[in-house]
Amino acid sequence: MTDERPTPAAAEPTPAEVDSVGEDVAAPLVEETVTHERLEVRRAPKYWNFMFLCAALAGIAITIITFSMPYDPATASYDRTTVYGFALLISVAIGFAIGAVVALLAERLTRRSARIVEVAHVTGKVTHPGGQR
Repeated sequence: MTDERPTPAAAEPTPAEVDSVGEDVAAPLVEETVTHERLEVRRAPKYWNFMFLCAALAGIAITIITFSMPYDPATASYDRTTVYGFALLISVAIGFAIGAVVALLAERLTRRSARIVEVAHVTGKVTHPGGQR
């Protein structure tokens, strides 16, 4: 639904539009166009926040799990920090993906609470009489 109505407006000269001698200077003409539209307004989650939060939680969880397990250097095939590095790499990537899925689900839930609003978009054009600025 679009409704365009041009409304020219010319005002009386203000003190700023009077030259130093006191004579009136022609006021600029303002031509406005008002457009009415209907828009859908809804809240959307920040995807990066969800993805980084889940990746950080996965990193914290893998740190706790790795360093709380019993470790015997005599029988272990790999050093604890090597296992931690690989586990951290994998868990952060998985946490990042899980965060993206959670953000998508959150967006689907917020889409239900969308509302339609009517807005007026006003655009204006200033023209100076006689081509002066």
